[in-house]
Amino acid sequence: MLTEKKLLIVDDEKGVRHALIRGIRHKFNKQSNLVSISEASNGQEAIDKANNIPPDLILMDIRMPIMNGLKACRILRSDSKFAATKIIILTCEITEESEGLLSGADDYVIKPFDIKTLLIRIERGLFQPRLESNPVMLDDNGLITKECFFDTCISYEVARAKRFHHPLSLLLFKVELRNVVELNDNHHESLINIFKRRTSDKVVHWGEKTFALLLTETDANDATLLAKHIAHKIEHRLGFLRAYVGIANLEDTLCDDIIGNAESSLREALRTGNIILNRLAVP
Repeated sequence: MLTEKKLLIVDDEKGVRHALIRGIRHKFNKQSNLVSISEASNGQEAIDKANNIPPDLILMDIRMPIMNGLKACRILRSDSKFAATKIIILTCEITEESEGLLSGADDYVIKPFDIKTLLIRIERGLFQPRLESNPVMLDDNGLITKECFFDTCISYEVARAKRFHHPLSLLLFKVELRNVVELNDNHHESLINIFKRRTSDKVVHWGEKTFALLLTETDANDATLLAKHIAHKIEHRLGFLRAYVGIANLEDTLCDDIIGNAESSLREALRTGNIILNRLAVP
């Protein structure tokens, strides 16, 4: 028996809701991917509808009248009934994504969004089980192990990016200590919380004081903005750390060796102190 997933679209713009509905109906309701759709025009209406029929996934705009998406997200996340409900926030400003994630959202998409990219995120949220459900793939800090990344993640994501012609970015962060001897457990926890962002992103313990972020459906410009944002957070929240960043973007490279490209970019970042994208410094 086929299971129908429930999706709630929350946006005060009727045209946006209807455009999303058309795209979702065209993409899904084929074979085993059955999706029923409901809609709301503000956060309060979304909460009322979710309480009536709990959805599997909510697309939540941030800026809405009566109740905005951030408040609605916090209210939903405070109710254990919606613990398994995934929430993707829709935002016009990249600076709002951290607020959305802190309010309990699992993922975010920047407006104006590419409908194909958003549909991939929706498909992942509704039909792909979370990696966290398999603890063997995670280390003691809840990060993906490098071995798991090579065995199960990278080949799949590269093949998917090429198949659907969407970008894929890999960020490598190396942190160096300024005035402490070593990182204690609290430092590690603070650092990991900075890296943990969207559920669609893979956070990998790459090596000693080195971490990787695999950003699906993320082009070079957005990857660079996120790299600067994360590096800024690391250096201002944890003032004893210096962050070096190397970025590889599959869309802009001439080969599929996204890992080799990212590692070369990180080496150049360590040498120059610049953020390096595809082995070239970014302003």
